[in-house]
Amino acid sequence: MTSPQAPATWLFRREDETIWIVRPEAYLLLMFGPGSVRKQYRFGGEDEMQSFQVALAENLTSTGWVLWGVDRDRRRGERRRTPRATPDRRVLSQADETTVESQRVQL
Repeated sequence: MTSPQAPATWLFRREDETIWIVRPEAYLLLMFGPGSVRKQYRFGGEDEMQSFQVALAENLTSTGWVLWGVDRDRRRGERRRTPRATPDRRVLSQADETTVESQRVQL
């Protein structure tokens, strides 16, 4: 069984704003940002979509946006600086339980 291919993505950045563009399927393009802006574009074919993508990228770069990343899953990887004691983040290790118990305030 093959795993589904991750959608193509592009992340543009300008100062503290971002625009995330996702191509989840053949002729569909989703745009998130800047801010709360959400747009969806459907195309009749590959040539139409490619022309739009090139024009959009040229427009963004000419207005100060920088292509920050391509096809990156920003949620990937461990965020913690120290490894977890258990694979499930919802399960406390014995050391964590002891720490929580010692910090509990007695009423």
